[in-house]
Amino acid sequence: MLDRNDRGRSPGLGDEDPPSINLLAEHLDLDTNQAVMAKNGQNPDAEVRPGPRMRKHLKALDLASVREYFAWCLDKGFAPSLDKSKKELADESDVLEREETRRNRHTKIHRNPRKFIEDCCAGRLVPEDVTRPNWHEVCRSIHESSPDLEARKNLRQLLLTVDERAGFLFESTAFAAQPYRYVDALLRLNDRRGQWLRPLEAWRPASHNVQRQFSSLVRHLLTRYPVPYFMDSAWFRRERGSYRLRDWFLHIGAGKNIRTAKTPLPLTKRMAHHFAEAPQHYSIEQALRWGQVHALGGDQRLTEAFLGTPIAVSFEHDAFWQTVLRFFIANPLLDRKQVGPIVDFLLHQKFEAREVVIGPGEVELQDPPQPNLTMRGRTPESLLRQVEDWHRELGRTTAAEGVYFRRSGFKAFEKKAGRNGEITWHIRELLSGAELVAEGRALQHCVASYAGSCASGECSIWTMVEETPTRAIKHQTVEVSAHGMIVESRGRQNRLPTAAEYKVLQDWARKAGLSISNFVQVEF
Repeated sequence: MLDRNDRGRSPGLGDEDPPSINLLAEHLDLDTNQAVMAKNGQNPDAEVRPGPRMRKHLKALDLASVREYFAWCLDKGFAPSLDKSKKELADESDVLEREETRRNRHTKIHRNPRKFIEDCCAGRLVPEDVTRPNWHEVCRSIHESSPDLEARKNLRQLLLTVDERAGFLFESTAFAAQPYRYVDALLRLNDRRGQWLRPLEAWRPASHNVQRQFSSLVRHLLTRYPVPYFMDSAWFRRERGSYRLRDWFLHIGAGKNIRTAKTPLPLTKRMAHHFAEAPQHYSIEQALRWGQVHALGGDQRLTEAFLGTPIAVSFEHDAFWQTVLRFFIANPLLDRKQVGPIVDFLLHQKFEAREVVIGPGEVELQDPPQPNLTMRGRTPESLLRQVEDWHRELGRTTAAEGVYFRRSGFKAFEKKAGRNGEITWHIRELLSGAELVAEGRALQHCVASYAGSCASGECSIWTMVEETPTRAIKHQTVEVSAHGMIVESRGRQNRLPTAAEYKVLQDWARKAGLSISNFVQVEF
């Protein structure tokens, strides 16, 4: 029992700060509340019975046990002790009352969008105060925006106008199967306020469709000439360098040709023409590839097949990949399902330095097998034979089969599905070269070539399995970077994930704290 004269010094903790409790808990293998009891000279395993006054107090705090009460005290900055004065109990009750008042006020704000926007922009509301999912995301985006008073004032005006005249402020959309929130696009628009051409007050959306409402807003503010709808995605993108995409939007909106913008590959007149006609759901990089393939004489099937390859929107070594595209266009009867395996083979043979496993956790880097490879003189038959031989070689028993990988640290996934929960989706990590070889054989792709990358910790490979009471079906093989981004997902013979499989990936990413690359595409 503590001397009452010590109450002003946080009784139960002495002169030490709360971190000492955590150290004590770790040292004695106790939970935090048991550590508090041990520090107070009590048996941490003994059942503590509070007196009548404290039982009434715990009930008022809606706490079921002394352990819960001690945890609450530590969280609120009070002494974790049952020996409290009337003043101390009153102080604790005051904290509870203030929290309830604040919670009730916020609940009312959640029913008033205008008040919600004003309080978020003024900093009176923070994300931790908001429990309603879509509203929480809006609050977080505002909270992370520029704190400059003028910028916040302008943002407040923009958000209030959108909420009053349209229906997309709290909504989300998707480009290239990647989800985005409209509030983030509005933040990017607010950043470009100095380039607005017309007053915000003059904007009146003519449609109830939220995508069209946003499109009309950005064109009202920033364009004098037509801009393809897929270019809207520029305002949602937040990755490093994405400001260039917004520059392209303004470039086209000013009546200039995309050919004179700083694009990652030079565009001919035909490419620029087809670029502008790309499907609305494409990303901007996909639209560039669409323009290239169609300008060379290809069609939508070839474009979609090429977009499903690792170099879909990577424009490095473009001169070589143009010869590959011309090869496919010159051979229209070559099954487009072979595009993925052929591109994988060419990429591996010409550009990828080989990671050869020479021992447990040891990888040696060797030059690509055919750095001078060209498409000159090749026929579909000879190329398919080489691809088949390569896959067969990857599927053979090799030194890699004896290699084991360290766990990446990312969490596996399990999800029940079906009307009665009879289906279980699993995503688990493959931890050996032998498992990679078996996965490649089962799904007929070249994942075994990742053995070196997994051994060096550069990435991890996962398998997505659907399990029923009678069988287990492999669906997708998933690559996750060391930084926690899902960068590739492929099924049998390199097919893209279906919408259902992509939903499983999204659920896993959300639970495991992963992100999904823009370039992980969905099979349409």
